[in-house]
Amino acid sequence: MKFKKQVIIESTVGLFSFAVLAALFLLTVVLNQESLFRQQRPVEIVFDNAMGLRVGDVVSARGVTVGKVKQIDLKRDGVHVMALLTTGLHLREDYIIEVQPTSVLGGRYLNIHEGNPDLPPLHPQPQVLTGTASADLIDSATQTIEDIRLALNDGILEDAKATMTHLRKIATRLGEGEGTLGQLLVDDAVYAEVKAIAANLREVSDKLVKGEGTIGKLMHDGRLYDDAQVVAANLRDVSDRLAKGEGTMGKLLGDDDQAYQDLAATLTAWREMSEAIASGEGTLGRLVADEEMYLELKGLVREGRAALDDIRETSPITTFTSIFFGVF
Repeated sequence: MKFKKQVIIESTVGLFSFAVLAALFLLTVVLNQESLFRQQRPVEIVFDNAMGLRVGDVVSARGVTVGKVKQIDLKRDGVHVMALLTTGLHLREDYIIEVQPTSVLGGRYLNIHEGNPDLPPLHPQPQVLTGTASADLIDSATQTIEDIRLALNDGILEDAKATMTHLRKIATRLGEGEGTLGQLLVDDAVYAEVKAIAANLREVSDKLVKGEGTIGKLMHDGRLYDDAQVVAANLRDVSDRLAKGEGTMGKLLGDDDQAYQDLAATLTAWREMSEAIASGEGTLGRLVADEEMYLELKGLVREGRAALDDIRETSPITTFTSIFFGVF
């Protein structure tokens, strides 16, 4: 009886141990997302730098987990990463496979971008794919900080210190009332003048609003606006008449060039006449150019004036004689 009871206890412990092992096995399979009955496709990818990628890291395509990294080998031509995919890929010519950080705190995953769906798929797909290493956030941040440090040490700090010194000097001078701006900040008389100017401007604006003065009338008198409209209409009428070729000016601006030709001929005749006069041609030209004729004309004028004077002097005697003999 005692032996039978011991056998039952041992059998129970064995069954419990077997159940625990089976549960651990199933849990391991579930956690690894693997199944003994699921078909997996191995893919080999070559990188120049794996950037900390580890065995067991996730392989993702279009935001979906499609496999895991199973093996990483360092060879002469690069880093060979073997991944097991549970889903088939449709790679195009512009496909990209890169190592991406999972977060700023660390961790990596393999991201597969299949390419432009408008391009034809690769057929047959290559046995070995080419991967690229993406920019590391920590390395980029470190490089940025290093660049900032180098820039600061290259004179920016000294320039900033000099600028702050100048600003402090300017603030001190302003506070002491030096310069024009300092006087504006400190001198009450300047403030009073600015205040008076503001008051004058306000008074002027009030007058304009009330329509006082010439500018105020221009702003409020509707008759001026009407007059301006009439002037604009007249100018438009004049421009229309000019465009139609009406009037002397319109004919000069029109398509008919007869008036222009007549004017040009008149100007040419005047120019030829002035040139002839300047050259001493003709009577008028000789009067202008010949000094002897000028002297003769001057003498003739003098003689004529003397004759008129003689006539004026003898005119009373002649008149008296005519009256005297007329009586008898």
